[in-house]
Formats: sequence, C-alpha cells, structure tokens
Amino acid sequence: MKGIGGDHVPDSQRPRVLVLSNLFPNNTQPGRAPFNRQQFSHLGKLTRVHIEAVIPWQFGRGDTKAIVRSEIIDNLTVRHRRYPSIPGVPVLNAGLLAARLARSFRARVNEFDVILASYAYPDGCAGILLGQALNKPVVVKCHGSDLNRVPEDTGPRLQLEKLLPEAERLVVVSERLGKEALRLGVSSERIKVVYNGVDRKKFTEINRAKAREQLNLEQSAELLVCVSHLAEHKGTKDLLDALPYLKKMRPQVTVAFVGDGPMAPQVSDAARRYRPEEVSILPVGRVPHDQVPIWLAASDFVTLPSWDEGMPNVVREAHVMGRPVVATEVGGIPEAITCEQLGSLVPRKSPEELARAIVQSFERGAAPASEVQKLALVPTWEESAEKLLDVLREAVAEKIQ
Repeated sequence: MKGIGGDHVPDSQRPRVLVLSNLFPNNTQPGRAPFNRQQFSHLGKLTRVHIEAVIPWQFGRGDTKAIVRSEIIDNLTVRHRRYPSIPGVPVLNAGLLAARLARSFRARVNEFDVILASYAYPDGCAGILLGQALNKPVVVKCHGSDLNRVPEDTGPRLQLEKLLPEAERLVVVSERLGKEALRLGVSSERIKVVYNGVDRKKFTEINRAKAREQLNLEQSAELLVCVSHLAEHKGTKDLLDALPYLKKMRPQVTVAFVGDGPMAPQVSDAARRYRPEEVSILPVGRVPHDQVPIWLAASDFVTLPSWDEGMPNVVREAHVMGRPVVATEVGGIPEAITCEQLGSLVPRKSPEELARAIVQSFERGAAPASEVQKLALVPTWEESAEKLLDVLREAVAEKIQ
C-alpha cells in the first residue's frame, strides 16, 4: 500500500488504514468530495493509507467505464472498486459491497490494521461486515445525509440500526449528527466528533474589491452568495421563494447561485424574470473548487438555507475568510454560527424569515473580517487528520484488548 508516515512516530502508533468510501475523486470527477480528499491526504502524511473508492455498477450502464481502475492522488494509492448494485433495491448494496471486498482482501488481511468507512450506508455497513469477516476494527465516518436522510428508507435503516452499533468507533462531523447516531442505537462512548477542516492556504482573507474585479462584479453591489448543490433539500427553492420578499424589502441585493444541480433551470428562469432594479440574480453555475474562495471573498454575506446538514464546509470556509453566514438552524450549523458576528440562523423551509434575516444582515452590516475570523474556531485539515488518527488508534487498541 502507498502512504507516507512521519518517521518520528513509532510504527505501533501508526495504524495502517484501509479506507472505503464512495466519496472520493477519480479521473472523471477530480473535484468530487474535496473534504475527504483533503482529510485523507493529510492522514496519509501521518500513517499509511490505502483508498478503496467504491463505485456502484449496474448492468447495461456504461457511465463508469471511463473511470480508471487505479491512480495516485496526493501520494495515496486509490483503487476504484466496482461492486454490483441492483436498481431500486438499495437494501442489498451493503451486502453486495461487503462480499466484493471480502474476496479481494481476505488474502491481504495483514496489510492493514483498521478499516475506515466514510459514509454510513452502504460503505459503513459494508465496512463493518468486512471487519467482522476479517477480524479487523472498524471506524465509520458519517457526514450528514447518511444519518439524516438515508434512514428514511426502511431497508437501509434496519441495517444501520443493526450494524452501526458494532463499529468500534463512529466519527461524526458535528455534535448534532452524533444525536442521530444515538437514535440508531450507537452508544455515546463510541461516538467521536471530528470536525472537518479548512485549507487555510486556499481559504484566506482576500480583498473584496480585488475579488469583485476578478469576477467582473460591480464594486458597490450588495452581494449575497450561495455556494451549494442546487437542489430542493439544499434550500435552493426556499432561496428562490425568498426573492419576492427581497424585491419588496431590499431590491438592491444581488444573489449569486454558485453551483449546479437539478434546480439549475429554475435559477436561470428566475434570473430572466427579475429585472436588475427588482433583485439581481446571478446563475453562476458550477465552478472549480479553487474559485470558490474568490466568490466567498466577493460576498458581503453568504447563505445556506439547507434542510439538513452534518457540518457544511462552506459555512466554515466563509468564516475563515471573514464572511458572516445566514443559514438554517439544522445539523451542526448552530455549532458554527454561535453569535451575531458569525451570522444569523433561521428555521428551515421559511422563505420569508430567510429574506428578513438577509435584509437585517445588510441593514446591520457585517462585522470586520478579522473579528469573524477570530470568533470562528475552525480547525485546519492537519488538525482534523490528527484527531481522526487518534480515533483510529483508539479503535485498534480496543480491538486488541
């Protein structure tokens, strides 16, 4: 396995990690799941890591053919492992994935010390089944939708309730997500909060005027930026439904939608319907991850009216760059927005209250960027990876006892 480990750390404290996750980049989707890429990349600098980036495969579908079998990403060996998936029957995915992995790793059981499965279903459940078959400790990392929405499906929920409590540790990205794990039967002693980090070299304070010049934006505009997957559960419809209220209360606001998704046509339609003197809509579309900091820097405020979250990276990234956030009080967001200087919280699915909070934010004015940065306690990816490694060590030690 490929990996990097600090020579000053004894081998006994550097468990070799087998990562299983559907959330990882590949040659056709280099920008996929940047949070996992960054955390696992830094983990790979602390210990030996091998990535099994699992891909569901369905007969007759050729959309995965262009994905290479293996590649090196950030000095980590990544194998893109296909496993059979039956359309419309997600309840079978964990078992099918576990069986596929067991055939490959039964003869390689001495090459790793712990399994880290990132995403509760099917990856986490499959990882637990694999760990039981190979007598290896398992840590499952949960992100948000895997505990907030996946359990709404009876079949996966029953498997989550049966298997997640068997993991040596369950990593969650917010305290609030840990409560969802408790509801699925995981004991509190096994739940560990490891906040995702932020790349401080990429997300750093950038002069607003310079960012707007780079993006050809009007310097005097009141700019609200939403960086998100454009989908109903991400609050895209709620932000669109807030526009008529903004038209009445603060027509000079410009709302930039940065991202793509199933509701992109509705965003473009809104941009056509509203005249600039009513409310300006910018359907920016998807941008490379390297351009996200520029859009955040150009903003006066950032918004994320999502219906459910673990701990959204964009909120932490905005704070690191000194920008307050207007967001819904769901998931771990209240753990990030803890005071007025860091932003405002509104109920989910409440377009009028969202609009009112946006207007009040502009009327009040944003706190200085330096104050926002000082108040936001956001870890770096190095710190996040170190804390994750501590959890992996705990899991290995518990298995040995």
